[in-house]
Amino acid sequence: MLTSDPAHLHEWQPDLVGITHHTATPGAAGSTATLRYRKSTLEETVLSATAGERVPRYRTPGMVHTIANRHSAVDDRHTLLVCDNEFELSGIMKLGRGVLEKPLREQVERNVDNFKAFIDAC
Repeated sequence: MLTSDPAHLHEWQPDLVGITHHTATPGAAGSTATLRYRKSTLEETVLSATAGERVPRYRTPGMVHTIANRHSAVDDRHTLLVCDNEFELSGIMKLGRGVLEKPLREQVERNVDNFKAFIDAC
């Protein structure tokens, strides 16, 4: 599936610098990878990946971010995307939760908007 292919992550995550895959089937359930962004590095584990849903978990020191992306066609030109995000903060990140909440939400919203535009363009 196009959206579970890691080669397309750059389409909706412009800060992504590179990906190192650690398993034979990138993007499949159970696969792992290291994602390098301009300002951070995340360890990804794909918890599930089906035609209409993809659930990756990202880990970085002080934070675990799990995303459930579910999408379905509304019509020939539009896609309904439901994106559930769960953040688990620890250590210094937990102390800075109030300061981090708005920038994290804004980053997620940018990525969701980019993702929707990518899906609709396909």
